[in-house]
Amino acid sequence: MSDIFLDDASLDRLTGIRRGSTRAGVKQTKYEMQAAFLREIGIPFISNARGRPVVLLSAVESRRTAEAPKKGWKPAVIGA
Repeated sequence: MSDIFLDDASLDRLTGIRRGSTRAGVKQTKYEMQAAFLREIGIPFISNARGRPVVLLSAVESRRTAEAPKKGWKPAVIGA
């Protein structure tokens, strides 16, 4: 693809899913499983014409640089 989107290897590493699964006779493709995982953790993506999830690199990078929540205000009397 290009530098705007995650490539297949990066998406495999991110999701931890490298191949499909068959459980109790129900087949799931690798791409269906990756899409379900991305939905679960809240990373935005689109499915292309072949059913593969396409993730913008900026969607993953913005999660990495997100600020930690600030501590709430505490009066000095309690902290002493």
